Amino acid sequence: MFITAYYFRAHSYTIVPRHVSEDMAWMADHGTDAVALGILEQDLFAAVENFQLISEEANRAGMKVYAVPSRWGALVAGCPKVPSIFCAKHPEAAACGPDGSPRIDWLGVKASVHHPATFEFFCESLRKMFELFPVEGVVWDEVKNLHDRDYSDAARAALSGKDLDDVSVHTDAAARFFDRVGAEALSMKPDVRLCMFLFAHMKGFPVERCARIEHLHDFGCDGRPFRGTDGGSNDSGATVSKKNLCDTGPYFVAQARANGKRPLFLVENHAMAEKDVPLMDARFPEVLSLGAEHVLYYYYPRSLRDPDRNMGVVGKHMKAAKGLA
Repeated sequence: MFITAYYFRAHSYTIVPRHVSEDMAWMADHGTDAVALGILEQDLFAAVENFQLISEEANRAGMKVYAVPSRWGALVAGCPKVPSIFCAKHPEAAACGPDGSPRIDWLGVKASVHHPATFEFFCESLRKMFELFPVEGVVWDEVKNLHDRDYSDAARAALSGKDLDDVSVHTDAAARFFDRVGAEALSMKPDVRLCMFLFAHMKGFPVERCARIEHLHDFGCDGRPFRGTDGGSNDSGATVSKKNLCDTGPYFVAQARANGKRPLFLVENHAMAEKDVPLMDARFPEVLSLGAEHVLYYYYPRSLRDPDRNMGVVGKHMKAAKGLA
């Protein structure tokens, strides 16, 4: 099992090197293989030295560095929840509604996967990221446009002859975009590992189409580490259906394996109510038995009343999974 720690926004402005090295020692001691850094668009030109220091400390502790492109073009999740600078600077590249006006949601405008500037932006950002940091893996976190219909001029031209009211047409286009970007990433860095996960509550064509992306190595889902019937809360700050790894994780594992991918789970131990920590503790062995070969967890995540208790549970099960307990 390959284990990755989500290390989101840690020391991205004020940095204490001793604290970074202590974090890395904890992760390595608990069987972590890679540290995943959330990379915003602006992290490629601001506070670069901080991310470089974190990367060096991760490598010194024997762990790889993975990157989570965060909110790039508003097409992926990641941390924090901010509007896309690219979208603000390139209104011509916006995904549009039927009337031709930009689609605007709670985080602003999303980029159209059909506009050439969007593809160029992703490729150039990856190129710069690979130059700045020793990235060995990229995680596409919760692709955000799988259910969006795009009626922009670029979409109409690219999808000529297709029914733009059919959402599956747009789902397919989103998957093809990340396939093209993945191919470019591998041309820049042939040994980079490309990962993607979707919400655990999703099913059907969006999941099955993304699992078929050619230029992708790991595929799976993120969700709470217990069952929906356990009575745990599911509010992670998003207005989505409940997502539980014990319920739909096996479906994602099957889809990954059927398409030659390594199955992946992100355990959502963030924004967790204290009453749910015992549920996570009880169900964690079941989560790890479902077949995921790449498991990610949040290292000291946001919105916890007792983060040490949460991390104690996660750390215990990570060590056990690696035979270190």
